[in-house]
Amino acid sequence: MTHTNPSTRAPRLALVLALGLATALTACGETTYVFDDTELGEDDSARTPRERSNSQYIRSMYTDVLGRAPTSYDINVSFNGQPAGTFPVDEQDQLMAVLDSIGDPTPMRALFAVAIVEHAESTIPDKSDVTDPTEFIAEQFRLYLGREAGAYELSAFVDEWNASDAVNPKTIIRALIASREYQSF
Repeated sequence: MTHTNPSTRAPRLALVLALGLATALTACGETTYVFDDTELGEDDSARTPRERSNSQYIRSMYTDVLGRAPTSYDINVSFNGQPAGTFPVDEQDQLMAVLDSIGDPTPMRALFAVAIVEHAESTIPDKSDVTDPTEFIAEQFRLYLGREAGAYELSAFVDEWNASDAVNPKTIIRALIASREYQSF
């Protein structure tokens, strides 16, 4: 049986580790790697958009326009000053029941887009509060579609904004959240 003095073991270990590290660093310094050029992701034009589920669409509208998720609450009904009943309301479940009950939810989604921008909690500015329509519209594209508006898109939206008093911030946002692009990912 060999016995090693603990006081000599530590310096030997340090020496072995130092030599190992020196060897590793030397090897790293001499090694070069050549990588082929590569691109990450897909060309956007080649990507097939997938439609958001009804649940995803409802939650996106609530979050993007109202700044909150759909909630659940109770409605208390009184008759002649006496409690007559309580009705639970789950915003998401009720809206999903409507969308899920029809074959093509696209028309109902368009109606929901109108309802959400007209909602009392919506903080969409009035047309008179927008000082730069071009910047406002460009910002809505970034906010709702996650991209810059194309030159043609921006020009068309601004032209309609300037041509009609009926085109206002709610109109712009409603058009974006009712679009196939917003309803897809």
